[in-house]
Amino acid sequence: MFTMVPYRRYLSRPARTVDSIFSDPFFRSFFNSADGMNASGFRVDIREKDDAYLIEAELPGLSEDQINLTVDEGMLTISADYQSENSQEDSGRLYCERRSGHMERSFNLENIDADNIGANYKNGILYVTLPKEKPEEKIVRRIPVKAEATENKEEDKG
Repeated sequence: MFTMVPYRRYLSRPARTVDSIFSDPFFRSFFNSADGMNASGFRVDIREKDDAYLIEAELPGLSEDQINLTVDEGMLTISADYQSENSQEDSGRLYCERRSGHMERSFNLENIDADNIGANYKNGILYVTLPKEKPEEKIVRRIPVKAEATENKEEDKG
């Protein structure tokens, strides 16, 4: 479950002189609303309980039909397509902004019971429950040992 390490593009390249100040995480988080995440990511918290992992994904301003959860080849993918427009008109000035895009994160489902994953969405937070696989109980089975019949051995000698 914890085998994923987020890739941060700005940490993998040397800082250039022009943007060296803005490569500092403090300034990057101030000027970038994604706070160090690329534009296709969103924040998650992962908690562990005795019988499950709980993912809380921040997806504010979305509706349930914009959020997709898929399980494929041992990976859970949470994705969302969003589109919004804000406009205001005041004293001859017009203000209009549009925002659209796609966000996606994937998680390894190792040791997770993928058939019983559940999710609900409330107040901009997606809650995903990933039940842990129950360890298989070892079944000990006794195999009977059969003795050879002595009659067959005497017939072979004769």
